[in-house]
Amino acid sequence: PPGALPSPPPADDSTSPTADDSSALPLPSTYITCGKCKSLFAISSADLGAHGKGRRVKCSVCDNSWYQSRDRLLDIPTQTHELLPLPKSDLERIAKNLEREESADFAGVFKLYVGNLDWNVKEEDLKEFFESGVEGGGEVCDVSIVRGEGGRSRGFAFVTFYEEEVGRKALELNGKECNGREISVREPNN
Repeated sequence: PPGALPSPPPADDSTSPTADDSSALPLPSTYITCGKCKSLFAISSADLGAHGKGRRVKCSVCDNSWYQSRDRLLDIPTQTHELLPLPKSDLERIAKNLEREESADFAGVFKLYVGNLDWNVKEEDLKEFFESGVEGGGEVCDVSIVRGEGGRSRGFAFVTFYEEEVGRKALELNGKECNGREISVREPNN
């Protein structure tokens, strides 16, 4: 069903479903959390095997593996929360963070406010705009478009850079055109 996350395969990859075929499985009522990248995985007691107290599992996001016991499964609060797959951009950021030996949830060191955005601009558009527009190049760590209750963009976003120097250079993009609109780029108020 929509929103179901794949269970992490056992460390030996022998019997658990893969991410491709697990979407047809019913959502279990319990989940586990990777201790390294903090990704959540829906998993049932049966996924931990028929014998013993648990089994070794492996995170499909960061390749961390750990022993998961049945008594440490967490209940999914289905009345108040919904499990959703991580967006591709988050998976890429986590992989890049781990590659750089940063924590998985690292979101950069220099944040900018970007305003007057086109309503249809996507995170990928802003990432490409800033990475190609900064003189000498640079890497965007995270893009967060602020959205209203209906999911529509509110016309502004926050863009965070891995390095302060790159973020400062990105301030020069203030007044440049992105998706047909002259955008405002400045340091945030907070």
